[in-house]
Amino acid sequence: MARKPATLSMREAAALPLAVITAWEGLVDRAGVRAGQKVLVHGGAGGVGSVAVQVAAARGAEVFATASAARMPVVRRLGAVPIDYTSVPVERYVAEHTGGAGFDIVFDTVGGSVLDASFEAVRTYTGHVVSALGWGTHALAPLSFRAATYSGVFTLLPMLTGRGREHHGEILREAAALVHEGKLRPLLDGTRYTLADVADAHRSVESGTADGKVVVDVEP
Repeated sequence: MARKPATLSMREAAALPLAVITAWEGLVDRAGVRAGQKVLVHGGAGGVGSVAVQVAAARGAEVFATASAARMPVVRRLGAVPIDYTSVPVERYVAEHTGGAGFDIVFDTVGGSVLDASFEAVRTYTGHVVSALGWGTHALAPLSFRAATYSGVFTLLPMLTGRGREHHGEILREAAALVHEGKLRPLLDGTRYTLADVADAHRSVESGTADGKVVVDVEP
């Protein structure tokens, strides 16, 4: 548990915990993000990705994020260098932004082929790939050839097992401090949903058309 930051609306506060815990466990707990590193966030305009961009930037990293052409301005406003994944191949943006060395941390919020691309974009030896959606079958050869590391994030585990729940409170309190400092704010999809529209809300997330975190208003 953590107190809601006074500067957030109730809808914004509801959207923050799952996204920020996922981003924090990946970037801070697993990868140890720090100043001076180059971080690539896949899906930088999404609910988790937009928070990950802000968390990495708040800890001093130089942040890059993939997005569609239409969402690149959103990524730029969040503090990341946008990369149009629909037109720029992995080898080109790795060469352009890292001189071919690869990114220190690659945070995948998309899964599937994007996780495979992450293995090709990470720095040799010291690079770390983190994914919140590493549920498929993937060839590890590209990662192994770079002698890099991989971590998976499953944020619900402490809720299901009871182990480590107190750390979620610690993360939320850290996040609240970043909100207070003006370094973190959840990105909300503009569509308003109620319980009667839950199916539409799910379709918006599943189709990838949501701009940020989808919130459902539960009305009495």
